[in-house]
Amino acid sequence: MEKKRRFKITDILLLLASGAFLVGMRTFLAPCAQQADGKWMVCHWAGEALTGVAAVLFVISLLHALIPRAQIKMGLALAMIPAAALAFLLPGTMIDLCMMETMRCHTVMQPAARAISVVLILLACLDVYCYRKGDDR
Repeated sequence: MEKKRRFKITDILLLLASGAFLVGMRTFLAPCAQQADGKWMVCHWAGEALTGVAAVLFVISLLHALIPRAQIKMGLALAMIPAAALAFLLPGTMIDLCMMETMRCHTVMQPAARAISVVLILLACLDVYCYRKGDDR
């Protein structure tokens, strides 16, 4: 009898993308820094909201990797789609960013959040499609 792989490719890709999103929002994708007088820039709150959404996406992808039942995996992948769409819309659309287009929030945080969100949505849709078709990747 052939031994099945414990983790499938979409499990690993979802976990890596959401983990990079979460770690990135606290490090290399963070919004503008605090002002000299101690006040936060407008975009700080978009970064905080994105960190929260990234944490939710990471927990969902971790559960997706650990739970072996196909129907639950499909449900978790379906849950990732609106959460990633929220991460796409948060910076600049739902929460304002700084006024100058050359600031870090416009040049680093927003494009990276949108790119990672699109990747997560595509991976989740691929996962749903594969489980719907009964494919064993």
